[in-house]
Amino acid sequence: MAMPPSDDRLKRRLENKALSYLGRFSSSEANFRHILSRFGKRKCLPKDADDEMETQFLLQLGTQIDALVARYRDCGYINDNDYALSRARHLRQKGHSHYRIRQHLQSKGIDAFTIETTMTDGELGGHEAEQDAAKRYARRRRLGVYASAKATSKPDWQNRHLASMIRAGFSYDIAKVALLSDEE
Repeated sequence: MAMPPSDDRLKRRLENKALSYLGRFSSSEANFRHILSRFGKRKCLPKDADDEMETQFLLQLGTQIDALVARYRDCGYINDNDYALSRARHLRQKGHSHYRIRQHLQSKGIDAFTIETTMTDGELGGHEAEQDAAKRYARRRRLGVYASAKATSKPDWQNRHLASMIRAGFSYDIAKVALLSDEE
């Protein structure tokens, strides 16, 4: 029967994974914990471990992950506020709605207060920002005035495009304006 890895070996493997991951991606604290936990369970847990060994390993893994996260948070490698603002700006530039951005940040483990603080930022949370995002979304998806002649020749195309905008999280009024206005 295999033995669980020693503390030093587990710490080294987690450290290598953490540095590799943070070297390529930014992450929230909750998402980073999830990545390390999944890696530890998949790569470090012996395949023939019984329930008692698995419980012992999960406690050992949790302790090591807590120490790594605390250290990287203190160094500034993990910062939920900066991560939330960066992701929200990126998603807004792509044309995502206020609602869709909130959903994404929640799925990455960002707390409600940080999300609210991020979304009240002037360039992200205003009515004009939502209208600009709706226009970008319509342009990217070729909806409304950006649609091809073939798409606009189909019956009931306006309602289909409006429904697409509403499913993307935009309000009816903003979607209607974005579909009918032409920036050119």
